[in-house]
Amino acid sequence: MMGNNTQMRLSISILLITSTVLAACAKRPQQDPADLVMLKGGIYTVDRQRSWAQAAAIDDGVIVAVGTNEEISAYVGDDTEVVDLEGRMAMPGIHDSHVHPLEGGYEQVYCNLWALQSVDEIVGALQACEGSQKGAWFNAVGLDLGVFGLIGPDKSILDGIAEDKYIFVDAGDGHAALVNDKVLELIGINAESLEPEDGVIERREGSREPNGTLRESSRDLADKQRPKRDHATSVWAMQGAVKLMNSHGITSAYDVWIGEHEMQVYKALDDAGELSLRVFGGIIDEGVFEKHIGKDLERVLRDRVNYESDNISYNSIKIMVDGVFEGETGATLEPYHSVDHAGPQFMTPDQLNARVMRYYNMGMPIHFHAMGDRAVREALDAIEYARENGDEAYENLRHTISHLGLVHPNDRPRFAELNTGASVTMIWAYNDKWTQNLEIPSLGLERVSNMYPIRSIQAAGGVILGGSDWNYGDLDPLQSIETAITRDDPRGPTRDSEYDILGNEHVDLATMIDAYTINGAWQIHAEDVAGSIETGKRADIAIYDRNLFEIDAYGISEARVDFTIFDGRIVYRRQGLQGQ
Repeated sequence: MMGNNTQMRLSISILLITSTVLAACAKRPQQDPADLVMLKGGIYTVDRQRSWAQAAAIDDGVIVAVGTNEEISAYVGDDTEVVDLEGRMAMPGIHDSHVHPLEGGYEQVYCNLWALQSVDEIVGALQACEGSQKGAWFNAVGLDLGVFGLIGPDKSILDGIAEDKYIFVDAGDGHAALVNDKVLELIGINAESLEPEDGVIERREGSREPNGTLRESSRDLADKQRPKRDHATSVWAMQGAVKLMNSHGITSAYDVWIGEHEMQVYKALDDAGELSLRVFGGIIDEGVFEKHIGKDLERVLRDRVNYESDNISYNSIKIMVDGVFEGETGATLEPYHSVDHAGPQFMTPDQLNARVMRYYNMGMPIHFHAMGDRAVREALDAIEYARENGDEAYENLRHTISHLGLVHPNDRPRFAELNTGASVTMIWAYNDKWTQNLEIPSLGLERVSNMYPIRSIQAAGGVILGGSDWNYGDLDPLQSIETAITRDDPRGPTRDSEYDILGNEHVDLATMIDAYTINGAWQIHAEDVAGSIETGKRADIAIYDRNLFEIDAYGISEARVDFTIFDGRIVYRRQGLQGQ
């Protein structure tokens, strides 16, 4: 039996404990339960201070709190989904600043040649696809031009394959295709054909006979003969593309090859609730790779609003200024080493100024394809011309120049001066078979060593943007992020690469994460609602299986996305995760 003193001491202890608990509760009031909470991890917020947090709460598609585990635990209710971040890293969802999702989706439809590194492998794959290609056309994609020389592959490798069909083998750069004699005859290209101003017909050595490789407008001529894609197949292909993009943490994309067909496909997914992606679409202008011309283009521009929604906008135009180095169609300031010209002219500077002015005054941001330094300069000149002579109301529009293989030092500060983003696909920026067999022979080692000068552009105040150019580049942003840091092959061998590292334009990890997150939001005027993990912003988040800042740069490409959150819901969960 307790004595009075013992009972008194116990009562006092209980009161003290109760007071402590009540005080703690007063300091940490229970919040309304959130839909989803992330706890116990490293959240790289990409806010203005580039700060880290332990936890965050999401409700109704919006980030409602960011803070410590203790603070955010108050948002956990009976129905709250909790994601354990221990050992992981969360950051804003990836924005791909230059991508072709439908083309990527059609890798599931066409004969897929990606990653094949020899003629025998390519021929074997084409032969294996014969039974799967229905109709009058045999379509393949992903032909690696680095396997061949500067004049491209020869149509003879198609001998004995689907001889009753028209064969169109799209190259890995999207600017060239290998076709068979049936296609050449269909489009009227033969030994007597003249070279087009904005394209190339490659010939056999010592002969005028076409070897089957067509570039730019010549490729486009053959492409336009292919049957139009049917809606159902394209919807199926896009469904696969969106799922694959989500698996790489991508929640937002600038699709830069838009026509009405693509608009219809996106709308079908959006209406069905299957578009787990925010889409900013650039309608392709008249010219090389056009989808609409004349009155038809005017109709598409007028009617584009009918295909828009909260997650889709088509208020942008894509303009092709030049081609690519491997076909000597990129517009350079100095002539190529391999031919006696500096690349074809897709349009004169005056014509480009007129096109840009027209869309500028419509309030449409312009996305330029510009690989060579002459093309980059002409694009910057056109933007400057429009800003000086166009409607002042649109002076703050943010335009984009993509690819930027070569940029003259005098033009690097102009990106910042003209409020123009620099979109790059850095998976291309290392020395490999493509570099050795195509770029160095055409441009020379000095120019190749100065390709993709993103550190210089950033140092001059420019905004760097990360883009995959998928399906003509690798979709996985980690491949490009690692390459930008190391300028080495992310797929191996590493450190002891077969080829020397070229150039001195390496950047750091924080720069590249910015390029794929907050800078991407800046590109599409969405930095107030996206691009960082902050209270009040959209809950679009990528969660990796490791902290990218805590591993060797050469291991970045080995990291995997565990979860992708779009609009506050998990839209991708890596297979095999336990207890999540």
